[in-house]
Amino acid sequence: MALVEREGVGAVSMRRLAAELGSGTMSLYNHIPNKGALLDAIGDRAMASIEWSPLPDASWQDQIRVQARALRDVARRHPNTFLLIATRRLSSDEAVRPVELALTSLEAAGYQGPTAVRMLRAVLSYLIGTLLREVATTPELGGVALTPFVGVSAELFPRVVALAVELDHQDHDVEFEFGLELLIDALERHPRS
Repeated sequence: MALVEREGVGAVSMRRLAAELGSGTMSLYNHIPNKGALLDAIGDRAMASIEWSPLPDASWQDQIRVQARALRDVARRHPNTFLLIATRRLSSDEAVRPVELALTSLEAAGYQGPTAVRMLRAVLSYLIGTLLREVATTPELGGVALTPFVGVSAELFPRVVALAVELDHQDHDVEFEFGLELLIDALERHPRS
């Protein structure tokens, strides 16, 4: 995990890990069968570090908020590992637990079967998209700051020019919470049947 955070997923290989650990490459195969399994184990380790803490008496909306913020926390603590989590289907208990918790929250809201799964996917799409963008555009997390809208034609793009200051300003905390509340509001309005 330290290697992924330091140099990215592309730096991970069995040979490179063996060098990091000061062991022989072949000896690693006694513990892990291949690079895919190694990447899954790294993702699982990160997922295991998440404090999901379901709130027994909280509303389903608050449950979703807690779960979303917990995933954001791991993305901010381990940005490169989060890229790995977001692009692989992990099937360990640690990786499946948040899916179970989210489906339980949606079921408590009255959503069942395919509707609950679609809602889960909508929430995950929002979270993965916004968190990948946050990680990629936050220099403190290893991302690259977006360049400002400079030299944009006011004649061709009057709205962009008028809102350039707002478009150039990034407050990831505010944007994350705004999007999360917008999504929860949309979920609340969806028919239960």
